[in-house]
Amino acid sequence: MNESPQEDDQVALPERGETEKAHELANTITMNQLSAKLKRDPSTDLSQLLKQQANVYPQLRVNLAQAAHQRCKPTEKESTSSRDNSHASKGDAHELLLKSPIEITHPLHEKVLMLAGLNGRSSGLASHKANSDIVVGLNQAIENSQLLWSLHGTFVLGLDASKVVKIGTSLDPDGVSNLQYINTHVAEIPTPSFLGALNSGQRSYIFMSRADGVALDTIWPELTVKHKLSIQEQLNDMFRALRAKPFNLHQDDGCTPRIGSFTSGICKDTRRSQRVSKTPIHTEAEFNDFLCHQTGRTVTPWIKMIRSSLGECHRIVMTHGDLHPRNIMVQWESDGNGTDAEGEDRRIRVTSLIDWELSGWYPEYWEFVKALSTISMRGPLADWFEYLPTEAIGSWPVEFSIDSLLDRWLG
Repeated sequence: MNESPQEDDQVALPERGETEKAHELANTITMNQLSAKLKRDPSTDLSQLLKQQANVYPQLRVNLAQAAHQRCKPTEKESTSSRDNSHASKGDAHELLLKSPIEITHPLHEKVLMLAGLNGRSSGLASHKANSDIVVGLNQAIENSQLLWSLHGTFVLGLDASKVVKIGTSLDPDGVSNLQYINTHVAEIPTPSFLGALNSGQRSYIFMSRADGVALDTIWPELTVKHKLSIQEQLNDMFRALRAKPFNLHQDDGCTPRIGSFTSGICKDTRRSQRVSKTPIHTEAEFNDFLCHQTGRTVTPWIKMIRSSLGECHRIVMTHGDLHPRNIMVQWESDGNGTDAEGEDRRIRVTSLIDWELSGWYPEYWEFVKALSTISMRGPLADWFEYLPTEAIGSWPVEFSIDSLLDRWLG
């Protein structure tokens, strides 16, 4: 499928630059494949590879350009979440109340028991099923809570100034185990502290410490370049600490380290829907096979080309997996010199990285790719890519482009 001059003329002017970059990347990917083949064996027969490229190269140019245009459009994830700094409505609060009996799946921290009015004296109740006093006390806190965030039936409520509860019917259990892992092994990174969990009916309730400040995406458009650079520098420090940990940091079973979530070892790829690995993944080659496999999909020359473009020599590092401004909490701080609250000299501090459900051990490019996968080239977060902590996580435009092709194949 060849692009015609007429099709190029229909591309909006702001998107022309992105189209040219997409075509440049298509050429880079193609030349890298040829160069890699020749580097291994300068006398190799290129007939088969050139034949394959003749079939897929025109479509590669078109699809990369289409993917660039698609990223110019606002994404659903940017537009469908909501935050409300008022008290949760009576209807919402009533719907989210605990119903007896409840099952405590992770012991409740003394702070949660005290919130329930038990003054920390009933911590023994946290081993199996809680009594009615816990239900009554926590329901009172839920009724008086503050709705901080909601999306697709998942709610985050502020129970008081220092504690929150995340409520949902399909919460990922890795959210708990990954957070515990980070709390234990990378304590220098500011994250919520896990305070226990319970089930009530079909809903799960995860209790955590409350991060100071507000989510970065709510104020990003108003920030100056100085403030954005400060956030970038702070994130660089945090991700350097994260990546300083060795791949074999923690192994319960004594086996080869696994790519995927820190404790469960489940590998995840979240796009329009989430795919999870059915078997343990130990190498980047196995990870690439996982990315390029979809039940019910035929293995076409197109996906073979994508698979052959994926590298297998990246370092495996600790990864957050969803480095979006909504998952970064920040707080304004005074400069101590009496500067006006709205003055330019205010400092901004990253207080917490939240939502670790998708974190784990992944190839070093994964953080960069996933940080941009839900960001539109237009809209309030359009310049987010300029301030990613690339000194720590690197910049991976080729891997990002290949992943965009994979995204289109997966539909």
